[in-house]
Amino acid sequence: MTRIPVSLDPFLPRALNQRWEGDYSAKDLPRVAAAARGADVTVHAALTIVKGALGEIRLRGTIEGSVGQQCQRCLQPMRWQFRLAPDVALVRPGVPSADLGAGEETVEVEEDGLFRPAGFVEDEILLAWPLSPRHEDCSAGHGREFEPGAVSAEESPFAVLKGMRKGTS
Repeated sequence: MTRIPVSLDPFLPRALNQRWEGDYSAKDLPRVAAAARGADVTVHAALTIVKGALGEIRLRGTIEGSVGQQCQRCLQPMRWQFRLAPDVALVRPGVPSADLGAGEETVEVEEDGLFRPAGFVEDEILLAWPLSPRHEDCSAGHGREFEPGAVSAEESPFAVLKGMRKGTS
């Protein structure tokens, strides 16, 4: 196990079966930091390049960490905890990946033939980013909005609509 490099050529034989592990902060992941709006970003990644069953070069690993966010239900700060397990085929730019199958997830390396792990880690986190983050046990907004019998039939919004409909017929 070695520290995650800034870039590497995954198609070189010496890259196979290597395990890289390291931590990333907001400084290392600027797009995640921008999405987090200045909140704390902590990420740990462990990545391995292996040869797949069809001879393809695969990247497997785990990406775990937490990002500070705002709960969209109670509007209080919260931590989004994540654990991702990417398993993708790495392909050269412009080379068709038809041999892998229709449902196979692929990632193109850069035009210079190098793979940049920090960019990949950042992409995976942004793809998993919650659309509307909220605390798991957030109770804001769970109060009852309507109590049966609290409104008379004449005050009911449906009664008002019924009256409006009778007036236009």
